[in-house]
Amino acid sequence: MMTKFTLNRIAAAALMMLACPAAPAAGQAPASCNNSIEENRRVVLAFYNEGLVGLQPRAAFARHMAPDFVEHKPDVPEGTREATAAFLEQLIAAMPQPRWEVLRTVAEGDHVFLHARFTPAPGAPAYAIADLFRLRDCRIVEHWDVVAPPPAAQRNPHPRF
Repeated sequence: MMTKFTLNRIAAAALMMLACPAAPAAGQAPASCNNSIEENRRVVLAFYNEGLVGLQPRAAFARHMAPDFVEHKPDVPEGTREATAAFLEQLIAAMPQPRWEVLRTVAEGDHVFLHARFTPAPGAPAYAIADLFRLRDCRIVEHWDVVAPPPAAQRNPHPRF
């Protein structure tokens, strides 16, 4: 029996396949690339929706990351495109039903910032994530993140999300 969550994932994956053209050749910008701030935001959101929300990091990396992509997350050995895709695949495989949700974006020049909520399993407390991407020719070339675990106690009346 398909759950609502499974149907939503299938629908999201189908929409992403229709919305995102095939990956350009290594080192080439997509044909529709205009290097605008809004295009950069669209590329990052397409990557996030396909790779994390849609749980397909390998396909998302092939489509949206430059061949010389650099990862700054200290948990990723070598910090390469391949190592980062493998890290995300292993993370997703280790979680019962991981869920990423983009809450807001800010785009400036060749950078796109995301504020996201990550929940490793249904009912689990959420992590707050701040992701920063740098783009060149409509491809992601660098990534940094800050991950805040769920607080032990919520003393502040204002939530993180």
